[in-house]
Amino acid sequence: MINESLFYFRNPTDFSTFIEKLNIYNDWKIGKGTMNTRGESIRNKGYTRYLRDRFNNKNMFRRSVSISEIVSWLDSFVIMKRLFDKLRENIERTEFDEIELYCEYVIKLSKNMRVDFVIRYKKIILIIEFRMVNNFSKIKTTWNKKKLELLVYKELMENYIETDFRLLTFAFISLYEYDGKVIESLHFDYNNNQVDFLVRYLVEFVIKKQRTGY
Repeated sequence: MINESLFYFRNPTDFSTFIEKLNIYNDWKIGKGTMNTRGESIRNKGYTRYLRDRFNNKNMFRRSVSISEIVSWLDSFVIMKRLFDKLRENIERTEFDEIELYCEYVIKLSKNMRVDFVIRYKKIILIIEFRMVNNFSKIKTTWNKKKLELLVYKELMENYIETDFRLLTFAFISLYEYDGKVIESLHFDYNNNQVDFLVRYLVEFVIKKQRTGY
């Protein structure tokens, strides 16, 4: 799976180190607006050039990465960093260090379908897809579409994933957190509640399942 991923992290600590080195926190926020519009302000940033070059140099993809995709990655990086910070408080350190993470994983023989994130812990794989919407009314319909997409990904991956692995899915639908420089508190709280829910999901259906040997 490593060769089929844009990024691979041996554990969440490596991912956190990557985020720190990427240095997006000085000016990046999950903001309101289209991905392309938001991307205009970072088109020439160092981290944008790095992500674009990484994507193009992997030779896994048939086209160059768009600025809207980079914006989507940055948003999901912020959420994943919160997830791992919270997860660390809820599981043992040895368990935490055994979690592997794959970013932009290309499913085999899928015509280059990509999964946003794959979390692997021992014999359990969790595939996660992200999507941001602008208001609460769009969350349910967007979640339904993403969940169906994930089920297709799961079916394709089950063609070659070892039979003793369990494959789980999670659709993470977020809201923008800032309108310009003004924080949208309800949206921010909703996103963090979703992070808390995913932490509980991971603990109950991934970590604890391996403790008991399911």
